[in-house]
Amino acid sequence: MTLSQAFSIGEREVVSLVGGGGKTTLLYALGRELSASRGGVVLTTTTKILEPAPSPSFVQFLSPDLHAIKKWTTVHAQRHRCLLLARARLPGGKLDGIPPEWVDEILSVDGVSTIVNEADGAAGRPLKANREGEPVIPGGTTLLVPVMGIDGMGRPLGEETVFRSAIASRILNIPFGSIVTEGMIARLMMEWLKGGPAGARIVPLINKVDLPDGLRKARILAGHLLEVDPDRIRSVVLSRLQKSPPVKEVRHRAAD
Repeated sequence: MTLSQAFSIGEREVVSLVGGGGKTTLLYALGRELSASRGGVVLTTTTKILEPAPSPSFVQFLSPDLHAIKKWTTVHAQRHRCLLLARARLPGGKLDGIPPEWVDEILSVDGVSTIVNEADGAAGRPLKANREGEPVIPGGTTLLVPVMGIDGMGRPLGEETVFRSAIASRILNIPFGSIVTEGMIARLMMEWLKGGPAGARIVPLINKVDLPDGLRKARILAGHLLEVDPDRIRSVVLSRLQKSPPVKEVRHRAAD
């Protein structure tokens, strides 16, 4: 099963990735998969991402002007199957993301079929806590994917495990060094979903299940996530994004 199949990504979707580490890897993996079967796939960010090395998988365009981006996309969506769009190149090798309201404008461009957007930053940590204004989720998002690493479960709360761990300590009302449980991860995840459109599908992804004991722990965490918001979370993807195939299994909520 591919990632796009696991998420049931259709045409005219806006996919927003939030949460912990692995989002950028997922962004490019979805770009490769989707562009193998359809044209007009756009990858972008409403935060900041590391600038990738040149790749035959996509062409890149940077501009601080929405009109210029739409004009370029109109031409190149017909010529290339996958496009990477951002606003500018920043010091330190990162790309500056576009405003969230631009996403709907870009989706309206002739030839654009799907947009995958990284809407959050986690500095590579398995988990994160939001500061005010995060994540930056476009209003037209149809699929919201909270990403988390199973290597964050069972480890002490600290900056190596949770990005902005001081905020996490306040949200969870636990001291530094407390062992991170599946319940704590679920509470952090619900913070990541704030600001997302009410009608968006939510499909969490648990990454690094190929680590020792990772699959067993991921199944426990998935069961917890499926119960935390039964109306909106009906499945959880268990993955190893650095391996092929990237999807290990999909856990579904039992029929009521």
